[in-house]
Amino acid sequence: MKIKLFPFLAHWPLEASVSGDVITINGEDIDLSGILDGFRLPGSAVDNKFFVETEYVERIGKTLQFTLRLPVHWDSPEEYRNPAGPIIVDARSGLVKLPNTSPVVVPVTELPYIREGKENGGLEQA
Repeated sequence: MKIKLFPFLAHWPLEASVSGDVITINGEDIDLSGILDGFRLPGSAVDNKFFVETEYVERIGKTLQFTLRLPVHWDSPEEYRNPAGPIIVDARSGLVKLPNTSPVVVPVTELPYIREGKENGGLEQA
């Protein structure tokens, strides 16, 4: 399966795995084996919120191709919120390796504690 990922601002969890022509999304099995070579159907026909309704689910040769929503946060890494090009995952069997869209954690620098004292203008470092 070739899965194109469409960034979508949402707080949904997304886990997916593939076995043959079945993709399991958050525990829901979606059997796409009925799509024959050269045929396609709109994503809305799949009836799953992760499938992009305006994109097609199609089979080209033996490969199923479709677009899924990739949940991102407002502070997810820029390369996933606004990718320069399409993010495409080639999923063959097992767990689908999705990008980590967790918010970026900025390290916090601790400032030294300063206490009042008589020396050095009344301030000294602890």
